[in-house]
Amino acid sequence: MSASPLVRKLGALCLLSEEEIEFLEGLQNNTLNADRGRDFIVEGKDLRTTFIVIEGWAIRYSVLSNGRRQILSYALPGDILGLHVNFRATATYSASALTPLKLSVVDPRRVIEISQKFPIIAAGLSWCTAREFAILGDQAVRLGRLSARQRLAHLFLELWHRFALIGDNNGDWLEIPMTQQDLADTLGMSLVHTNRSLKSLRDIDLISVEKDHVRLNNVKALIEMSEFNPEHLSEFEI
Repeated sequence: MSASPLVRKLGALCLLSEEEIEFLEGLQNNTLNADRGRDFIVEGKDLRTTFIVIEGWAIRYSVLSNGRRQILSYALPGDILGLHVNFRATATYSASALTPLKLSVVDPRRVIEISQKFPIIAAGLSWCTAREFAILGDQAVRLGRLSARQRLAHLFLELWHRFALIGDNNGDWLEIPMTQQDLADTLGMSLVHTNRSLKSLRDIDLISVEKDHVRLNNVKALIEMSEFNPEHLSEFEI
């Protein structure tokens, strides 16, 4: 049986023992399937569960009083939501299935067990938290200082690099199951502006779009144009 995305991600950071791998795989035995659009975390409500994405995509988001939605980040296979529920019992964001989703449902007491028994895994999870802060920092820069075209390129590069970490990228191609409205809600743009910006990137041959996939035709040029810094997401050895 192949390793789970979480094991592959942490295994890129440190040499996991058989006992540590067995623990991580066992941690994910209790699973939940969620259809596209289903919320499994609701902002302002009690959050007593930690979730690990096994298959599919999820979004973290907030909705304002006027109904406008801001997508904060994307959760991909191997990502953890609610890692720190032992310290805060109320959700500060909502989370929803962007695609059909398979989650593991983890009792928060198991997270405490990690810190007590598996210091290498605990260090890896601390790195996951640090990288999540880096992703949110990049999102703030995207929204506040980048042009529309730069925002799209920057987001595509982030997702492409994140899939590479779990050994699940497909060459220059990137799966994008989100709609243009999802992209607009991520990047703080109108639907029309999002469509025009995608067309602009295609017209200068930096990307190609085919159904629900984007091809990054020139990664180096996209990095230079968007000022994306891969070091923000890079792994290190523990």
